[in-house]
Amino acid sequence: MNTPLVSIVMPCYCAEKTLARTVKSVLAQTMQDFELIAVDDGSKDGTGAILDALAAQDARIRVLHQENAGVSGARNAGMDAARGKWMAFVDADDLLLPQGLAHLLSLDDGRAQILCAAFVMRFLEEKREQLFSCAHGALQEILESLIRGDSGLNPLYAKLYRTDFVRREGLRVPPGVSVGEDVLFNLDAFMAASSWVVEDTPVYIYEYGGDSAMMRAQADVYGRSQAMLAGIARFLAKNGLETALFRAHLDIYLRTLRRDRGRLRAAMAMGGRAADTITNGVRFSRLCAKQKLYFLVLRALPCLSYFLP
Repeated sequence: MNTPLVSIVMPCYCAEKTLARTVKSVLAQTMQDFELIAVDDGSKDGTGAILDALAAQDARIRVLHQENAGVSGARNAGMDAARGKWMAFVDADDLLLPQGLAHLLSLDDGRAQILCAAFVMRFLEEKREQLFSCAHGALQEILESLIRGDSGLNPLYAKLYRTDFVRREGLRVPPGVSVGEDVLFNLDAFMAASSWVVEDTPVYIYEYGGDSAMMRAQADVYGRSQAMLAGIARFLAKNGLETALFRAHLDIYLRTLRRDRGRLRAAMAMGGRAADTITNGVRFSRLCAKQKLYFLVLRALPCLSYFLP
């Protein structure tokens, strides 16, 4: 049995319109020592048949068919089947640039467990592109960026994860989370990693618009983000980071609420459970002066969060 250098995991659900183009971008890699594990997640269209036909033409393509388990279940199934030294992730409606794998592998310094590059978001309806680079820095800066969602760190794509590291740490994409599942995986991954490399060359194109998963997730942003927000709170509590990452935790709540409801309605919704979740476990005495003010606003008059930046 051949052991490829990279295992590429691709969850596929009703992706017959984009699938062949995405697979073509993978097969066009300048680095050819890989396997593509395509997981047909109970698709109701021709996705499964297309995958089987592609696999019949190229031995590097392995197809797994399963009952629908959601994107997390599909990714976990692909991870379990991976044989490569590294794992990569590609969505079935995106593009891996030709030098993508080769460039990521060139970042390997022999110590890193995670290799990160940038990606391009292609806004289909606006006909423009934007580069998303990853945040650089120590663990504090990495975790802050992941929680805030303010850099290219969040997604699983445009990265390589060392397979033995993923399995040793028991890393999984959390099931039942349809928005932000990759954030929760990466929080655990970076928390467990002793070394990583971040670089700003784009290796991936994420297409935004039409019927993409991200477009569908824009409706009821706050409601659909509840599982992710709960996962972030659990991560902070498990690792004793409630105080160190208090401001980032507040920021992601403000961002999702404001995107969904506007600034005023978001402020009115910051009381009760949201305020309790953000402040729970926080050591007030260890906060800086400005963060102490934010803490008091949440505890006493959360509607004043309207004025918080």
